[in-house]
Amino acid sequence: MSLPKFYKLFKLILFVAMGVLVLVFNKGIMSNDGALINGIVGCVIAIYGLEDIILPIVRKEWKERRVELLNGGINILIAVVMIFLLEGHPHELRIVCVIWSIWTIMREGEEIVEKGFEGIKEHPITSVINFAESIVVIVFSIMLICAKDAHELEHHAHAHVILLGIELIIEVIWVYAGDLEHKCLLKLKERHAKRND
Repeated sequence: MSLPKFYKLFKLILFVAMGVLVLVFNKGIMSNDGALINGIVGCVIAIYGLEDIILPIVRKEWKERRVELLNGGINILIAVVMIFLLEGHPHELRIVCVIWSIWTIMREGEEIVEKGFEGIKEHPITSVINFAESIVVIVFSIMLICAKDAHELEHHAHAHVILLGIELIIEVIWVYAGDLEHKCLLKLKERHAKRND
């Protein structure tokens, strides 16, 4: 079952707006030793979690998509921990960055399988680009985990905030780019079949 057009449009507007806000206010997010990171990243994780819970229920596929529902519940739990329980913790930025990085690595691993390997026949170009983007994000996440001191942690966290803004925008644009690529490939196959007939 494909997603309704209004849902795709709503997600496009929401994610592009969030991405632009994160990019515009990236220095403000990092001010005060990154005190806003836990709230912002927690909200992003909560949105992904809600999507994983709501879509299977709306599609009436909760039995087939139990893993997705569980994943959504775990994302909500991680978001609650990041937003509420880590506030004011003496090692808040380090803990938030480690949780954020691990969550990102797991999410990008899923994307590599879903969009990189499973979707390569329908979307060969966007799948390869998405695969490369996932590898870059995983490398940045590992660098964030391995930051040696507070200065390096803050530097990598700032780079990761900028990457988050870019990713939020790219995430929804790839859906439309993938659809366009798929249509173009179908037309090329039809033309090739007509020429051979």
